[in-house]
Amino acid sequence: MLHLCHGNQLEDLADRLALDLARPVSSVLAPDLIAVPGQGIARWLSLRLAHQQGIIANTLWQFPAELLWHLFRAVLPDVPTTNAFSAEALTWRVLNVLVDEGFVATHPALSHYLESRDPQQRWQLAQRLGQLYEQYLVYRPDWICRWQRQAAENWQGALWRQLIDDGNDRHWLIAQQEMLRRLNGDPSAVEQLPQRISLFALPTLSPAYLELLQAVSKHIDVTIYHQNFSRGYWTEIVSEKERARLIADAGGAVDEYLETGNPLLATMGRQGREQLAGLLQLEAVETEVFRSPPSNTVLGRIQSDIFELQERDDSQRFELKPDDNSLQLHCCHGIMREIEVVHDQLLGLFQADHTLEPTDVLVLVPEIDVFAPYVDAVFGAATGNRYIPWRLVGRGLANASPLVETFLALLDLPFSRFEADKVTALLDRPALRRRFGLVEADAEQVRRWVRELGICWGIDTRDIAELEFSTGGKHTWRAGTDRLLLGHALGGAGALFSGILPRAPSDGGEAQVVGRLRTFLEQLIELRTDLGGSRTVVSWIELANQVLERFFRVESDDEAEARRLREHLTAIAKVTAVAGFDGEVPLVVFRDALKARFSGTTSGQFMTGAVTFAPLAQGRCLPVRVLCLLGMNNEAFPGRETKHSFDQIKAQPRPGDRRRRDEDRHVFLEALLAARERLYISYVGRDVRDDSEKPPSVFVSELLDYIDSMCKISGNGLPSNALTIVHPLQAFSARYFNNEDEKLFSYATDLIPPEGTQARRSRSLLASVLPSIENETTVLETVAQFFANPARMLLRDRLGILLERRDGQLPTREPVALDFFARRTLAEASLHARLAGEPRELFVARLHASGKLPAGTPGDLLLEAAWQQVTELAPRLTTLLANVNPEPVMVDVIVDGIRLQTSLDNVTGEGLICHSVGKPSPHDLLKFWFSHLALNTSAGVTSGCSRMLTPGKTVIFSPVDNALEILGDLVSLYREGMTRALAFFPRSAWAYVATTGDPKTASARAWQGSEYKTGEGENMYYALAFRDTWDNVLVGEFPRLAARVYGPLRDHLAEEEMS
Repeated sequence: MLHLCHGNQLEDLADRLALDLARPVSSVLAPDLIAVPGQGIARWLSLRLAHQQGIIANTLWQFPAELLWHLFRAVLPDVPTTNAFSAEALTWRVLNVLVDEGFVATHPALSHYLESRDPQQRWQLAQRLGQLYEQYLVYRPDWICRWQRQAAENWQGALWRQLIDDGNDRHWLIAQQEMLRRLNGDPSAVEQLPQRISLFALPTLSPAYLELLQAVSKHIDVTIYHQNFSRGYWTEIVSEKERARLIADAGGAVDEYLETGNPLLATMGRQGREQLAGLLQLEAVETEVFRSPPSNTVLGRIQSDIFELQERDDSQRFELKPDDNSLQLHCCHGIMREIEVVHDQLLGLFQADHTLEPTDVLVLVPEIDVFAPYVDAVFGAATGNRYIPWRLVGRGLANASPLVETFLALLDLPFSRFEADKVTALLDRPALRRRFGLVEADAEQVRRWVRELGICWGIDTRDIAELEFSTGGKHTWRAGTDRLLLGHALGGAGALFSGILPRAPSDGGEAQVVGRLRTFLEQLIELRTDLGGSRTVVSWIELANQVLERFFRVESDDEAEARRLREHLTAIAKVTAVAGFDGEVPLVVFRDALKARFSGTTSGQFMTGAVTFAPLAQGRCLPVRVLCLLGMNNEAFPGRETKHSFDQIKAQPRPGDRRRRDEDRHVFLEALLAARERLYISYVGRDVRDDSEKPPSVFVSELLDYIDSMCKISGNGLPSNALTIVHPLQAFSARYFNNEDEKLFSYATDLIPPEGTQARRSRSLLASVLPSIENETTVLETVAQFFANPARMLLRDRLGILLERRDGQLPTREPVALDFFARRTLAEASLHARLAGEPRELFVARLHASGKLPAGTPGDLLLEAAWQQVTELAPRLTTLLANVNPEPVMVDVIVDGIRLQTSLDNVTGEGLICHSVGKPSPHDLLKFWFSHLALNTSAGVTSGCSRMLTPGKTVIFSPVDNALEILGDLVSLYREGMTRALAFFPRSAWAYVATTGDPKTASARAWQGSEYKTGEGENMYYALAFRDTWDNVLVGEFPRLAARVYGPLRDHLAEEEMS
């Protein structure tokens, strides 16, 4: 017998199911079959039944199609476990036909689409047709039957006939007829059926499926537990849009026969309306378990109006109270802000209601894979009192499993250029590192080598040439690792060896890492070769299993993921076997088939004692105390329906057809009715760039319109505005902490502005002066380096604050130009080569082999420019260095209580000699000044002069009589600057001291910079150290320090122009 139980709340339907299941059946060992729309409902229902009955066992939870196949296999012989007419199996069967050029040629539409003979395009068409034929079997069974009885009038019918003629023709319509004939003619067959089956809260069942249930119910008990949103008769209500269309088509006289009922139900319930109409046509025993929702809140009133099928007029408006928080809308500036806001809001709910548990909260989003990183960043980073247990559900296996993600990345190798970032990213996976004996620190070392050696992309020179690039192979993986290997073999670097520049090893422990890295690379290269060409699906699966063995050492933490991956590989083999596909396909087809399986397999489990984040889809809207809908943006929800010109269901629609927009409306309505106490809706309603308004989803707009029509508030304004909270752009906005708006709050105490919330002047970096450094001995170079940026040394060396950015992404393109510092380094290398007498050709070859230069002509031009830059400087420097002292001058003096040590190279009878390949910077001069002072404190030096040779000029420092005194003053500044922020900025200070004009203007220009040159004031260390005096940083002690440091230098400085 067929039973139809109506109920508006899933809890009541579940309770009725529990009562029905409590009735014993003749076979106590026979499992109960329950069809559900998704795993979420199955999990919720099993827990509820277990709670009521004490245990839930011997129950099979199945999807509707699985239930159908279960019945076929129970009654009919030789029914395979795998359905040959599933969308996946049909895809392979269609592909078998599409590779038949004779068949394709007879149908112009197909031959035109496939004229490129691209295997991926053919596969994608097969996928779309496989899905379409599956829909035809469910929603257009009459077409299928007609195509099989007579010659087809179009290419889709002909293709279907070809599928049936070439393989299994036992689709579910045929199996249904066979099963019903056997049930009607063979009483023993009835005994093979389960004694009862239940279908719980299924939102859509096709007319053909309902007919089959009606027929089966003649032999066994079939109960449909239908979630009916209203106890009124609402199958014939129409929305205002439908009313207008019907009046336009049939004239105004039809208006008196049209009923709107509840506007929300009429607008969003089209799918439910058609489903209910189909159910009411069945010959069934109907029961009801309706329950009227409480109507004392705005959410309850909306739910009650839908249940009662009520449309309110102005005289029946509900008074919205200020403390009614049952329904809230939150307008944010982006997904990250949505997650931050919902995190704080949930903390507020848990604090206000101690009976509320994390498992009572369900958060639904349109695309879980888009939201997942933001959820992890906010909920995963929260600690202490801000931590909320959370779980992500419904992510595709490819995104939720690191092992599967890495496995697919390996399959993508033939489609990549072996980019540095993609190859090194593989080493982030522990299972892969373990296979090659590497650890996490080794992966970081590999990244440092990639940067140092200039590895960008490509395997080797041959690989680059095959891609028809003329850049050579200096930036490839083999070129870089060859340098590492050769460096360990030869034990040093410098000279070329067979065109390779060895990279000197930093320690002996690197050798093992280099060897394992090269082994890993060679395995990747071999794999890329193995992945070429075409294979049978079985052969691809064998290779995929080999990849798992070759590249992963699976341990307990990865075992489940590896097992699921192998199960999917086995499933593909079964499907292709059932489909009868034994042809060869390229990797792109096999890879796409595998990704399609992974995307259809979701991870995670509902009801685990945590806040659950899940996709907003049918079967996920569980009854919970707090339900949150995030991402309700106009462009994100409802989703866009993919339309194909050959989709005849869309071209010839019928009642009961699946429509993406109607499904999304139905899901939104389910969510609205599933919230028992609170419904939380958020959307991106402000542009992050200009704060302009962005509309919410059309469903949210319809809900807001309904609220405005049914509610009233005291005072002016719309009720929907009273329910909407517009959040600031930033989580650290003072509005969250100044208590001016009770709806804006935050539990992120680390974001609370110091000293209350009033705008106030920034505090000084240090509350008090730090203790003096205790160093009794230091080297001169440390003191000199301090004056390059005193604030940086204070913050970094004394306070441990490092502000430099970490290395960014690895390079994936060879350099085409060099920055200022790289060009200066190149000029230094040119000068050293000239001084060493290295032939130009050898120098050019060595620099190209270093991997630091652009390949080809751009690199040659840079080398030529660097070589010419030092043409005049090299002979001058050679002449002066001819008489250099063989031993360095050792300096060891006591200044300001510190023992200062250094050694001076390049000291001649005429004094100290150094050079600069470009115009010396203020700090270059200052470093040279320190060396000059040290020279003048040393006894036994014949000349106290110092010379810095630069292109076309010589900088000369004259002898200093009070060198020890000046050096002591600088050391005292160094010691003071290590206890507090010292307002000395070398570029601005030199501009202040060296200018012949207004010193304030000159220093301000150096500090602020221009569009052509970065200002010194943009340095992040200065910004932090002087945040409290930033606007006046160039006044006060700055002029005094500039004169104190650079004044003596300027007085002893002279320049000689070269003629």
